[in-house]
Amino acid sequence: MTASVIRVLEDAVIDQIAAGEVVERPSSVVKELVENSLDAGARAVRVAVRDGGTTWIQVVDDGHGMSPDEARLALLRHATSKLGSAADLEQIRSFGFRGEALPSIASVSNFRLVTRRAEDEEAFELRVPAGGTPVARSIGAGVGTRIEVADLFCSVPARRKFLKRPATEWGHVIGSLGRLALAHPEVHFEVRRDDARPEVWPATSDPLERIAAVLSEEEAASLVAAEREEGGSRLRAYVSAPQWTRPNGRSIRLFVNGRPVSDPVIRAALLQAYRDLLPRGRFPAAVLFLEVPTEAVDVNVHPAKGEVRFAAPADVHALVRHTVRDAMQGRRWLGFGGPSETPRVGEGAVRTQSAGFEFRDAIGDATGSDGVPASGSGWAGTASGNRGQGAAPPEGARPEFASLRVLGQLLASYLVVEGPEGLLLLDQHAAHERVLYERLRAQWLENGVLQQGLLVPEVVSVGSEGVAVLVDSGAAFERLGFEIDAFGETEVRVSAVPALLAGQNPAELVRELIAERGREGQWDGDVRALPAVDRVFASLACHSARRAGDHLEAEEQRGLLVELDSIPWAPTCPHGRPVVVHFERGEIERRFGRR
Repeated sequence: MTASVIRVLEDAVIDQIAAGEVVERPSSVVKELVENSLDAGARAVRVAVRDGGTTWIQVVDDGHGMSPDEARLALLRHATSKLGSAADLEQIRSFGFRGEALPSIASVSNFRLVTRRAEDEEAFELRVPAGGTPVARSIGAGVGTRIEVADLFCSVPARRKFLKRPATEWGHVIGSLGRLALAHPEVHFEVRRDDARPEVWPATSDPLERIAAVLSEEEAASLVAAEREEGGSRLRAYVSAPQWTRPNGRSIRLFVNGRPVSDPVIRAALLQAYRDLLPRGRFPAAVLFLEVPTEAVDVNVHPAKGEVRFAAPADVHALVRHTVRDAMQGRRWLGFGGPSETPRVGEGAVRTQSAGFEFRDAIGDATGSDGVPASGSGWAGTASGNRGQGAAPPEGARPEFASLRVLGQLLASYLVVEGPEGLLLLDQHAAHERVLYERLRAQWLENGVLQQGLLVPEVVSVGSEGVAVLVDSGAAFERLGFEIDAFGETEVRVSAVPALLAGQNPAELVRELIAERGREGQWDGDVRALPAVDRVFASLACHSARRAGDHLEAEEQRGLLVELDSIPWAPTCPHGRPVVVHFERGEIERRFGRR
């Protein structure tokens, strides 16, 4: 076997290897070029592509441009005006630098650069044919930079065959541009595909206007705005109301210091804030803009800088969680008290005609570093940060349910209630489930769940896996109000259940508990450190609540309204289904031709 020979690669090969890291597809080229434009101080960026960017890409900006010498240097590897020393790597404020992207792109395409500074009389042009020798000349052009990339991957045809259809590549291009445009609403964008009319996103000082332009008016109308600052970091959040859900997380868009990112810390905090509000398998829409000190975040985790690492992830998690919760608490969801106002950013604004009463805190606000609620309920303050527990409800925010007139039961599933300005339909199962859930959790938070011993212990068959779950999580189960011990290889013995659920079938409760625990993995025995514990409460409450189809006597109907007044208000059951649907008086009158 011949020994391998170590050699220094030719520049052309090095450039093509670098291109493999920087240039994955046409959208990668567009992203790099537009980021360069933004770093150059552009106030307007125009992008045009043909065939999804596979045959031609053009990016034109009105930034400060480059001198001829700077333009030549920009085509050399690792040449930059954005870094001066190793220390600068710890405080990166720009997207990147031309010396990384341009030589890589030029090595795999027919490349043309035209640039001019305001103080120069002429523009400077550089042409690079498929990684060959640059050809330079002076020409006439406006201030700024224009870059054209033709025949992408013409020098590496093996890469070209992995590109998708033009329509697919275009989807990646417009998606990448949309993310950059969302991060920079102050910049005017024009985007042209083939010979179609350009899509225009005008510059604006209102991020919500840019969201409406890039995404849709409907998307923007579904979002609630909140803003918060803590410890030198600032978050502007635009998140969907509970009734607006998505089947996946693709509508979650995250930005850190103006950079589109994918970050598990921010995403987890966002979803935790919605834990009580959305059905399982449904996701919110969200556009989050986080600004942190440059030294508190590392943007060099990934070559494309699409991921970041925080110096204090727990602080970031708390900031996001509290801000999103503020947004939810500061809105009106049901139709009481007249039309709601639409305050500006930081005041819980949402661009939609939605009226109703305030969202009362469903999970409390005092939380540990793990995000598990540590105490009770109370009326939420606004998104500006006033969240004192136990404060009096805002005037006209929500009526007491017990003060309303119950008209009867519909389809043995809904309570028909007369409200101040219309009709309410209350889902009896969702409402009772919310009541039981809040009581279970309140007991746990205060004293641990009270137990009710069984007169005769019940033996329940749960299988060997169920017994294993019990062995791993026995202390946690006891904290939840159960007394269970192993009884052979496949059975457990139940001696006590939560007092609130006394009278329920112990076997069904235990099987539900073990099944829920199995979905979450192993507990460490400390229930207060378990974000998943609420899911256990939700499952137990759902199992025990009155069902759709149950006939309720008048006294029980009234009692359910009284119970709703005794718990922190939330617009949904723990699994995300609405508790109450409101039919406004105006809508009723329109249906009968009175308006």
